[in-house]
Amino acid sequence: GDFRREKYIFPIDEEEKNRLDIFHKFFLVARDNNLFSAPLDVKQALRVLDLGTGTGIWAIELSEYVLSLDERFRRRGLDFNMIQPEMIPPTMNPPQSFDIEGSWDTIDRDWDFIRAQMLFGSIQCWREMYQKMFMHLKPGIGYMEQVEIDWVPRCDDGTLPTDSALGEWASKLLKSLDRHGRSMRVDPEETRRQLALAGFTDIDETVIKVCYCPWSEDRHERQVGRWFNIGLSQGLTALSCFPMRRMLGMSQKDVKDLCLKAKRDMCDLRYHAYCRVYIWTARKPDLEPSTKEPVSARGYDAEKVPVLSREPSSTWI
Repeated sequence: GDFRREKYIFPIDEEEKNRLDIFHKFFLVARDNNLFSAPLDVKQALRVLDLGTGTGIWAIELSEYVLSLDERFRRRGLDFNMIQPEMIPPTMNPPQSFDIEGSWDTIDRDWDFIRAQMLFGSIQCWREMYQKMFMHLKPGIGYMEQVEIDWVPRCDDGTLPTDSALGEWASKLLKSLDRHGRSMRVDPEETRRQLALAGFTDIDETVIKVCYCPWSEDRHERQVGRWFNIGLSQGLTALSCFPMRRMLGMSQKDVKDLCLKAKRDMCDLRYHAYCRVYIWTARKPDLEPSTKEPVSARGYDAEKVPVLSREPSSTWI
């Protein structure tokens, strides 16, 4: 419907479905084949809610893995767009078309795990989203996890020109989403602060270096860079066209020309550019009577939240 296009301004065609699956592979490689980082006990009966499930590939793979351990596992995916396959594992409830920015009154409040991935640029108010996640997790044992890409290109050795097309592309993409009212910018300290304000504890942040192409001498970073380059180079124009044309007034030709130049930059092995993937996990604490008062920023110190500059350790093999 029109209201969906107003909120979600990226394509949802067959090519986009393929790109989403490529990015799923990219995240798996970047995370050493871990589907999640939260300390979940997969040997217990788990209920998992996947927000913005997309093609459903993450949920399907998780369901197939956990099915081998416990048939009581249940998982549900929510998304605007019903683009998931018809055949799903028996542990999955059928995905639902759902506006996650709307009311959650019909959503159960006993989830063990709520996941969000690549939703920056699609959500208007993350404060409200974190509050909804908090309210619908099990006290004491419920975890949320969020995975996002900081698209801003970085370069430590000066090989990427300061006026690169790649930098211009990222700047204009982020500016267009700012004007859309659904920012794609990553502000790690603000995210940690909002999670704490929502009531979460045990907030962890993992940062993964992602090369724009396989220029690194490190074997793992090269593999990550290959998959990231495939996914982004195929989806660059689709990711950029509608936001830049509508929010910045650029012509379709100008957008395509910029994307072509940016693609050349990101595929040039001489340019040692990289961006970052951020993974946040947080737990809903036990709700004792004394803690049911409105959440405030009392006692919160963003500098004391653990930050890990490495790939997350495995919670399952």
